[in-house]
Amino acid sequence: MKRIYSILSLLLISVAAFGATSAADVLKRSADKIKSAESLYVTFTANADGHTSEGMLVLQGEMFTISSPNMMSWYDGKTQWTYSSQIGEVNIITPTPEELQQINPLAIVKSFSSGYTTQLLKSPAGKSIVRLTSKNAKSDITSADITIDNTTLYPTRIVLTMSNRQKVTIDIKSVNRGGKLPTENFRFDKKRYPGVQVVDLR
Repeated sequence: MKRIYSILSLLLISVAAFGATSAADVLKRSADKIKSAESLYVTFTANADGHTSEGMLVLQGEMFTISSPNMMSWYDGKTQWTYSSQIGEVNIITPTPEELQQINPLAIVKSFSSGYTTQLLKSPAGKSIVRLTSKNAKSDITSADITIDNTTLYPTRIVLTMSNRQKVTIDIKSVNRGGKLPTENFRFDKKRYPGVQVVDLR
Protein backbone atom coordinates (compact mmCIF):
# COMPACT_ATOMS: atom_id res chain seq x y z
CA MET A 1 0.00 0.00 0.00
CA LYS A 2 2.96 2.35 0.53
CA ARG A 3 3.55 2.35 -3.24
CA ILE A 4 -0.08 3.30 -3.80
CA TYR A 5 0.40 6.39 -1.66
CA SER A 6 3.68 7.29 -3.33
CA ILE A 7 1.86 7.53 -6.66
CA LEU A 8 -1.74 8.29 -5.88
CA SER A 9 -0.98 11.95 -5.33
CA LEU A 10 0.29 12.22 -8.83
CA LEU A 11 -3.20 13.06 -10.11
CA LEU A 12 -5.59 13.77 -7.40
CA ILE A 13 -6.95 17.04 -8.76
CA SER A 14 -8.20 18.15 -12.24
CA VAL A 15 -11.26 19.97 -13.49
CA ALA A 16 -13.33 20.24 -16.65
CA ALA A 17 -15.96 22.65 -17.87
CA PHE A 18 -18.90 22.61 -20.23
CA GLY A 19 -17.92 23.71 -23.71
CA ALA A 20 -14.23 22.89 -23.40
CA THR A 21 -12.89 22.35 -26.89
CA SER A 22 -9.91 20.14 -26.09
CA ALA A 23 -8.29 18.13 -23.33
CA ALA A 24 -5.69 20.89 -22.99
CA ASP A 25 -8.49 23.40 -22.32
CA VAL A 26 -9.92 21.11 -19.65
CA LEU A 27 -6.60 20.79 -17.85
CA LYS A 28 -5.81 24.50 -18.14
CA ARG A 29 -9.09 25.30 -16.41
CA SER A 30 -8.24 22.62 -13.87
CA ALA A 31 -4.98 24.28 -12.90
CA ASP A 32 -6.61 27.70 -12.74
CA LYS A 33 -9.36 26.48 -10.41
CA ILE A 34 -6.96 24.70 -8.08
CA LYS A 35 -4.71 27.75 -7.85
CA SER A 36 -7.68 29.90 -6.87
CA ALA A 37 -8.22 27.93 -3.64
CA GLU A 38 -6.22 28.90 -0.55
CA SER A 39 -6.28 25.23 0.45
CA LEU A 40 -8.10 22.03 -0.51
CA TYR A 41 -9.13 19.00 1.52
CA VAL A 42 -9.56 15.82 -0.52
CA THR A 43 -10.78 12.46 0.80
CA PHE A 44 -10.22 9.40 -1.36
CA THR A 45 -10.08 5.62 -1.63
CA ALA A 46 -7.17 3.98 -3.48
CA ASN A 47 -7.21 0.43 -4.83
CA ALA A 48 -4.33 -1.59 -6.32
CA ASP A 49 -3.85 -5.36 -6.60
CA GLY A 50 -7.04 -5.90 -4.64
CA HIS A 51 -5.85 -3.82 -1.68
CA THR A 52 -7.95 -0.81 -0.69
CA SER A 53 -7.08 2.04 1.64
CA GLU A 54 -8.63 5.41 2.49
CA GLY A 55 -6.86 8.68 3.03
CA MET A 56 -6.93 12.47 3.03
CA LEU A 57 -4.89 14.95 1.06
CA VAL A 58 -4.48 18.61 2.08
CA LEU A 59 -3.13 21.01 -0.55
CA GLN A 60 -1.89 24.58 -0.32
CA GLY A 61 0.02 25.89 -3.31
CA GLU A 62 3.06 23.66 -3.76
CA MET A 63 2.72 22.26 -0.23
CA PHE A 64 0.71 19.21 0.79
CA THR A 65 0.14 16.48 3.35
CA ILE A 66 -1.20 12.97 2.79
CA SER A 67 -2.55 10.89 5.65
CA SER A 68 -3.69 7.26 5.76
CA PRO A 69 -3.99 4.65 8.52
CA ASN A 70 -0.37 3.50 8.11
CA MET A 71 1.44 6.46 6.56
CA MET A 72 1.80 10.23 6.75
CA SER A 73 3.69 12.47 4.35
CA TRP A 74 4.48 16.20 4.49
CA TYR A 75 5.95 18.48 1.80
CA ASP A 76 6.71 22.17 2.43
CA GLY A 77 7.72 23.08 -1.12
CA LYS A 78 11.33 21.91 -0.69
CA THR A 79 11.60 18.99 1.73
CA GLN A 80 9.49 15.85 2.05
CA TRP A 81 9.03 13.78 5.23
CA THR A 82 7.37 10.35 5.07
CA TYR A 83 6.40 8.53 8.26
CA SER A 84 5.49 4.83 8.34
CA SER A 85 3.75 3.67 11.51
CA GLN A 86 4.50 0.06 10.57
CA ILE A 87 8.26 0.50 10.81
CA GLY A 88 8.31 3.53 13.13
CA GLU A 89 10.59 5.55 10.86
CA VAL A 90 10.61 8.91 9.08
CA ASN A 91 12.50 9.35 5.81
CA ILE A 92 13.56 12.83 4.67
CA ILE A 93 14.28 13.63 1.02
CA THR A 94 14.48 16.60 -1.32
CA PRO A 95 12.28 15.26 -4.12
CA THR A 96 13.12 15.80 -7.78
CA PRO A 97 10.47 17.15 -10.18
CA GLU A 98 9.91 13.58 -11.41
CA GLU A 99 9.43 12.32 -7.86
CA LEU A 100 6.97 15.12 -7.17
CA GLN A 101 4.87 13.89 -10.07
CA GLN A 102 4.42 10.69 -8.07
CA ILE A 103 3.54 12.62 -4.91
CA ASN A 104 2.06 16.03 -5.67
CA PRO A 105 -1.46 15.90 -7.10
CA LEU A 106 -0.94 19.16 -8.99
CA ALA A 107 2.36 18.26 -10.63
CA ILE A 108 0.80 16.44 -13.55
CA VAL A 109 -1.71 19.24 -14.12
CA LYS A 110 1.07 21.80 -14.32
CA SER A 111 3.29 19.68 -16.57
CA PHE A 112 0.68 18.12 -18.86
CA SER A 113 1.46 20.47 -21.74
CA SER A 114 5.09 19.34 -21.94
CA GLY A 115 5.13 15.90 -20.33
CA TYR A 116 1.93 14.35 -21.63
CA THR A 117 -0.31 14.10 -24.65
CA THR A 118 -3.95 14.73 -23.85
CA GLN A 119 -7.15 13.30 -25.25
CA LEU A 120 -10.84 13.70 -24.45
CA LEU A 121 -12.50 10.28 -24.37
CA LYS A 122 -16.14 9.39 -24.94
CA SER A 123 -17.85 10.29 -21.68
CA PRO A 124 -21.20 9.65 -19.98
CA ALA A 125 -23.68 12.49 -19.54
CA GLY A 126 -22.50 15.03 -17.02
CA LYS A 127 -18.91 13.77 -17.04
CA SER A 128 -15.68 14.46 -18.92
CA ILE A 129 -12.97 11.82 -19.21
CA VAL A 130 -9.46 13.04 -20.03
CA ARG A 131 -6.63 10.67 -20.87
CA LEU A 132 -3.02 11.71 -20.23
CA THR A 133 -0.32 9.64 -21.93
CA SER A 134 3.30 10.13 -20.91
CA LYS A 135 5.74 11.24 -23.60
CA ASN A 136 8.55 9.57 -21.64
CA ALA A 137 8.76 5.87 -22.51
CA LYS A 138 10.56 5.22 -19.20
CA SER A 139 7.90 6.84 -17.03
CA ASP A 140 6.55 4.77 -14.14
CA ILE A 141 3.05 5.98 -15.00
CA THR A 142 2.30 5.46 -18.67
CA SER A 143 -1.21 6.90 -18.69
CA ALA A 144 -4.00 8.25 -16.51
CA ASP A 145 -7.75 8.46 -17.17
CA ILE A 146 -9.48 11.19 -15.16
CA THR A 147 -13.27 11.22 -14.82
CA ILE A 148 -14.55 14.68 -13.96
CA ASP A 149 -17.96 15.88 -12.81
CA ASN A 150 -18.99 18.76 -15.07
CA THR A 151 -21.06 20.38 -12.31
CA THR A 152 -18.57 20.41 -9.45
CA LEU A 153 -15.55 20.61 -11.80
CA TYR A 154 -13.68 18.10 -9.61
CA PRO A 155 -12.61 14.55 -10.48
CA THR A 156 -14.58 11.57 -9.25
CA ARG A 157 -12.21 8.81 -10.38
CA ILE A 158 -8.60 8.50 -11.58
CA VAL A 159 -7.22 5.31 -13.10
CA LEU A 160 -3.42 5.12 -13.40
CA THR A 161 -1.73 2.60 -15.66
CA MET A 162 1.80 1.76 -14.53
CA SER A 163 4.74 0.68 -16.68
CA ASN A 164 4.31 -2.87 -15.33
CA ARG A 165 0.63 -2.72 -16.44
CA GLN A 166 -0.63 -2.50 -12.88
CA LYS A 167 -3.80 -0.44 -12.49
CA VAL A 168 -4.26 1.93 -9.57
CA THR A 169 -7.78 3.31 -9.12
CA ILE A 170 -8.42 6.40 -7.01
CA ASP A 171 -12.03 7.21 -6.16
CA ILE A 172 -12.42 10.75 -4.85
CA LYS A 173 -15.12 11.02 -2.21
CA SER A 174 -15.01 14.76 -1.52
CA VAL A 175 -13.14 17.97 -2.34
CA ASN A 176 -13.58 21.00 -0.07
CA ARG A 177 -11.99 24.42 -0.14
CA GLY A 178 -10.43 25.88 3.00
CA GLY A 179 -8.53 28.91 4.23
CA LYS A 180 -4.81 29.56 4.44
CA LEU A 181 -2.91 27.19 6.72
CA PRO A 182 0.38 27.68 8.62
CA THR A 183 3.47 26.45 6.79
CA GLU A 184 4.28 24.33 9.87
CA ASN A 185 1.31 22.12 8.97
CA PHE A 186 3.31 20.84 6.01
CA ARG A 187 6.44 19.91 7.98
CA PHE A 188 7.18 16.92 10.19
CA ASP A 189 6.88 17.79 13.89
CA LYS A 190 9.14 15.45 15.84
CA LYS A 191 7.47 16.49 19.10
CA ARG A 192 4.33 14.66 17.99
CA TYR A 193 6.29 11.49 17.26
CA PRO A 194 8.63 10.92 20.21
CA GLY A 195 11.11 8.09 19.80
CA VAL A 196 10.60 7.78 16.04
CA GLN A 197 13.81 7.14 14.09
CA VAL A 198 14.59 9.86 11.53
CA VAL A 199 16.57 8.87 8.42
CA ASP A 200 17.88 11.82 6.43
CA LEU A 201 18.37 10.74 2.79
CA ARG A 202 19.11 14.18 1.38
